[in-house]
Amino acid sequence: MRIWIVNVFFILLIVGFYVSCKPENKGDNLNAIIDLKTKQYAIAGRELYLIHCANCHQVDGSGLGLVIPPLKGADYLKVDIARSVHIIRYGQKGEIIVNGATYNQPMPANPNLKPIEIAQIATYIHTLWGDGEQLISIDSVNVYLK
Repeated sequence: MRIWIVNVFFILLIVGFYVSCKPENKGDNLNAIIDLKTKQYAIAGRELYLIHCANCHQVDGSGLGLVIPPLKGADYLKVDIARSVHIIRYGQKGEIIVNGATYNQPMPANPNLKPIEIAQIATYIHTLWGDGEQLISIDSVNVYLK
C-alpha cells in the first residue's frame, strides 16, 4: 500500500511539473497569421495590450460585465478602425452601445503611446477580435489621429 502511495505521489509530481512547464496558452491564434508584418505587429501589440488594456478589457477581450465593454466580437470595434485608434489614444467618455448593451464608464486616454504602439495594439485587437488578419499601419494611425 505504501509503495502505491509513493508511486501516485511521483506521478502527480511529474504531471504537475509537466503542466507548469508547458508554454502559456494566451487564447489567441497569432501563429496562424500569414503576413509577416501583420504577425510582428500583432505579437508586439499583444504585449502592449496586456500592459495598457487587459486590466479593464481582460486578457481574452471579454470586458467586465456591464461596466467595461468587450472587444472580442464587439460590433462597435468592427464598424470603424479610425474610431478605435482614436479611442486608444484619446480615451472615451460618454455612453456607447456595444453588442446591444449600453456602457458609460470612461476609458482613460493613452497620450504617451507612440503611433507605432497604437498601430500594434490596433493590429492585435482587430486581427484577434475583428474581421480577421488586418494590419493597421503607422501611416493609417497618423491619419486617424489628425
